[in-house]
Amino acid sequence: MSMNNEIVIRSVYGKVSQIYYINPCPNPKTLRFPDCVKSVNSNGDMILSQDEITDMGNGLKFFVPADHVEEVYDGKHYNLDDIVDAAHWESIKFCSWIAKDRFERAEDGTLIIDGGAKRYGVADLFVERPGEITSARVNKKQVIHRACDYIYQDSESERVKKCRVLGRDLRTAVPADILDFLLDKAEKEPKKIIELYEGDNWKLELFILDAIDKRVIKKSSEGIYTYGDKMLGAASSAVIAFLKDVRYKKIADSIRLETYPHLQSKEKISELEQEQIDNMLSAVDEAADSAPASKIPQMGTRKKEQK
Repeated sequence: MSMNNEIVIRSVYGKVSQIYYINPCPNPKTLRFPDCVKSVNSNGDMILSQDEITDMGNGLKFFVPADHVEEVYDGKHYNLDDIVDAAHWESIKFCSWIAKDRFERAEDGTLIIDGGAKRYGVADLFVERPGEITSARVNKKQVIHRACDYIYQDSESERVKKCRVLGRDLRTAVPADILDFLLDKAEKEPKKIIELYEGDNWKLELFILDAIDKRVIKKSSEGIYTYGDKMLGAASSAVIAFLKDVRYKKIADSIRLETYPHLQSKEKISELEQEQIDNMLSAVDEAADSAPASKIPQMGTRKKEQK
């Protein structure tokens, strides 16, 4: 039996002994029965063409009488690669008691099974696809494995940074606790870990956290981020977008210089130091120009007093 093309009918009440008796159902959009459903004559025999009789006799096709009653219960399997199972499922798949999946919604948005605030749902049964479930589980395990690989290959210092971006400051924690936190995150949210390692936004998020720690960027109780009198955004994602915008490169550079002054080049440091010296000398000159003449110290040699 092909697990990839098998469906199982499940009841919202679990493994109970309740049996549902369902006649073939028309498609609600076309009001026509599926091609596998055939009308019956007064004797209860299906009305078939000679070709259909031949195909059915050769096992190429299977038809279901319009008055057939299908017994459906929790756990009933249909192998859609089998022409008999496929025809029986085709004949009842439009039944309003059966949802396409556990969380199918109607056109008005209400759940087929659970209903909404004003009414109960119309379905008690739903379709489960073991092949898809198995495939999804395998895919999830592969994603988790990939996320864990990123973590194991990372350095301890970089893991600490990732933890901060994920909302945990573990700078004083032991390496085992840091690794445990990240692996637990990979198990629960593997895609988030992968995005963290494969994207660049986490570096900007860490930059923002460092700037906040050093009070270069301020975050209000309402969640507003500001730099001086400049509002950067109302969420970290907005601040990241702001810092990426080339129009605000000077502001971003200014924030970076204030946050990481030790990362500036020697030339830049010398330039800043010279700028500070020039500013101080300029201030002294301005003070001298504005001071009264009697208070300005006279430059030159002092005449030695005679005894």
